[in-house]
Amino acid sequence: MYGLLSQNDVLLLLRLIVAHVAADFLFPWNSLAGQQFGKKWRSGWLYAHGACAGALAYAFAGLWNVIWLPFVICISHILRDALTSQGEDKARFLLLDHLGHGVILLGCWIILIHGTLSDIVTFLFSSTANIPFWTVILSYIVVIWPAGALIGTITKPWRNEITKEPSSQGLEKAGLWIGRLERVLILTFILLKHFEAIGFLIAAKSILRFGETRAPNSRKEAEYILIGTMISFVIAILLGIFTSWMLQYPLVMEHSNQDNAGSLDLFEI
Repeated sequence: MYGLLSQNDVLLLLRLIVAHVAADFLFPWNSLAGQQFGKKWRSGWLYAHGACAGALAYAFAGLWNVIWLPFVICISHILRDALTSQGEDKARFLLLDHLGHGVILLGCWIILIHGTLSDIVTFLFSSTANIPFWTVILSYIVVIWPAGALIGTITKPWRNEITKEPSSQGLEKAGLWIGRLERVLILTFILLKHFEAIGFLIAAKSILRFGETRAPNSRKEAEYILIGTMISFVIAILLGIFTSWMLQYPLVMEHSNQDNAGSLDLFEI
């Protein structure tokens, strides 16, 4: 593999991913195997699921002379699904399970395109060595974690006042995730220049929260939620504006350098 990845290389990776998603989510093998999870290695559905994943990977890749591909995918699916334990935190185990499958797919893909891991790493670093990429990454990190910590610090006095009074308890950490998701959506809408969608988001949240403001004993809680929401919106909007400006920074610098070069050439003449 030399230079940038070819279109066929990227297409092959996408086909392998589609085959994996189809095998795990579009077909009922996973749920059927889960019904007989206690049998583990004796479950027939476990091997049927692995065979389905291998066959789809082989068919979607379209590399008919690569006989080892379906067997590797099949065996990896059987081993991962049989060895993965069903814990209480199912979301975490689901992510780890598919991360393991992703590593296998990535390894098969690298072999099929005759590349090396160092080639992939070099390509990724060369593709991400620019200001816009890291600006967007930093913006999403800030809008999810530091922004939440800042909002929690600002609203702490009001939160302490609310906790002293009896009120209906909501879902655990629901407000935390609602705030993160709304800030991510606002930042995304600004970067995509769909500012009207922010108004729909504010209206939708206002409608959902309207019932809480009608209760006579929940005025403080409603005001607390409103303050936190407004702070969350302001942070996300300001960060979105700053990110949009930074995304144009390389273009501004390029035009500036061209103008300076033209001025120097004119001066030399």
